[in-house]
Amino acid sequence: MHMDAHPIMTGGRENRILIIEDARTETEVFEGILRAHGYEVRSAKNGRAGIGIIGEWVPSLILLDIVMPGQDGISVCKEIRGMTLGHRPSIIMVSSRQDKKVIVDALSKGADDFIVKPFNEDELIARVKAQQRINGFYKEIEEDKKNLETLLAITLAMSATLNPPEVLRTIVAKVAAATGAARCSIVLVVPGHEGYVLASHEDASVRELRLDLDKYPEIRRAYETKTPVAINDMVNDPLMAPVKGNLRGLEEMSALILPIVFNDEVLGTLFLRARRKEKGFAQKEIDICRIVANSAFHAIRNARLFDRLMQERDTLQEIAIKDQLTSLYNHNFFYTRLEEEFDRAVRYDTLLSVIMMDIDNFKNINDTYGHRTGDVVLRELSEMIKRGVRKTDIVARYGGEEFAVILPHTSLAGAMEEGERLRELVGSHAYAGLVNDSITISVGVAAYPQKGVMNSGDLVNHADDALYKAKWGGKNCVRNTEG
Repeated sequence: MHMDAHPIMTGGRENRILIIEDARTETEVFEGILRAHGYEVRSAKNGRAGIGIIGEWVPSLILLDIVMPGQDGISVCKEIRGMTLGHRPSIIMVSSRQDKKVIVDALSKGADDFIVKPFNEDELIARVKAQQRINGFYKEIEEDKKNLETLLAITLAMSATLNPPEVLRTIVAKVAAATGAARCSIVLVVPGHEGYVLASHEDASVRELRLDLDKYPEIRRAYETKTPVAINDMVNDPLMAPVKGNLRGLEEMSALILPIVFNDEVLGTLFLRARRKEKGFAQKEIDICRIVANSAFHAIRNARLFDRLMQERDTLQEIAIKDQLTSLYNHNFFYTRLEEEFDRAVRYDTLLSVIMMDIDNFKNINDTYGHRTGDVVLRELSEMIKRGVRKTDIVARYGGEEFAVILPHTSLAGAMEEGERLRELVGSHAYAGLVNDSITISVGVAAYPQKGVMNSGDLVNHADDALYKAKWGGKNCVRNTEG
């Protein structure tokens, strides 16, 4: 733990004493004694001036005379206790007589102790030190409270989302805020020499940024020893000597690296840097960060699992809706989307068309060249159709050598034009593996609104009837049921 053995000599806020006393002689006596013992002292000749200093200077202890002209010490004490301060300063009341009623009144208004003039120097210092110890207890309780609040905030934030990457980003943000770290990151360590930054509070977009761990001996040490590594002065620490040339800009920087470990399995580290060369990270901060680091274990493992599951889910979704040979949407997805588009067309009174296509004499291609070449033809034709339609159109392999296109906001005339364009596109293409044969398609078109079309099934039936007309009309042509 980075703590000072003699707090009164640190020069920090805990070393500041304010004297509020109207008598100059008394003030000088107090100042002389306190400064001789290493305290930083300021004085005010009345309560109003003293309250102004308290708000600006933030002393840890106040020597307050009870009897002063104007506002007396007891009312000043009460006013101080009503102030909103970042800490609670101790107040020692100074009385010229040992009047129990006055002393009780002062204690009831918020004073912590009293001393009677004339006072003994040793007694004064003993009472000041006693208040310092009490202040230390208050400070420790306050720190414990803040640490618990930090843990609670992190726990609540982690439970607010099931997305592991978001959990990791929350952890680094909360830890950085609680410790004042200039950098807080979670690093996944891959056995060997690689690490990956999974989350960094400096940049929320950072994810899986690769690190060469040969340049981070502090991370490697924490990972290998499974114990926290605390460095007060990164540039001059012996552990960092092999990479000292890479530490420019890290002067007066402290580092804390905590292994993220569970059941003796280490996944990575919680990595913090802060400008604290003199005192480094306190033991309580290390303890809190250690708890947080261990809580990150499952989030990291789940993040890796999460990504894998998401990939598997996407793959399964693709399999469920796509035809494996052509990568077009399959028959079932075609009907699902057609029903959605038909309902939308009815609701908003918009146009909707369907094109049905069938490859002419495709059995001859399979018989002549084999099914492998037939599959190549199907794939090439599918790519041409996808490239030939609009982005808003939905292309599906309806079955075998039959294809379908859903055309939202398209009239029968517009669908006929698109069907003709696709027919020409397919017929003009040279297919791999075919020597003397070409490919043609017959096309049937139907549209909504149209007589006899009451639902999506009717629309498909009309397009099928039109395709039948195209087949019996000589093939390699486009037809609809109205003409």
